[in-house]
Amino acid sequence: MPLRPQRPCRAQGCRSLHRNANGYCDGHADLAAEQAKAWATRKGSGRGGRPWRRIRERILKRDQYLCRCDDCTGLGRIREAHEVDHILALAHGGTDDDDNLRAINRDCHKAKTQRESKSIKK
Repeated sequence: MPLRPQRPCRAQGCRSLHRNANGYCDGHADLAAEQAKAWATRKGSGRGGRPWRRIRERILKRDQYLCRCDDCTGLGRIREAHEVDHILALAHGGTDDDDNLRAINRDCHKAKTQRESKSIKK
């Protein structure tokens, strides 16, 4: 099979020639990985894709975009919800059913995740 023709690197200001399919020379291969990751994020191909986005939006509407974590409900705190949380984590047998999901503030979610990870390590 003939070799692919050499082309200039896509990195700005780089004049190196390469035969890589990603469009970058060996010195800028890390840029190709970053670009692929950014593209995947823009496409919304994260956890679950479109089905998860629909579930997430439904749960946020159900909970009126307010944080429903244990701390906020116990203290009567009103905080905006940015994310949807699994009450019982998928790793521990939880599901994507509506009764296992709740709206949660990103700071509360971060704290909850840290508490859960500490309890698993012990």
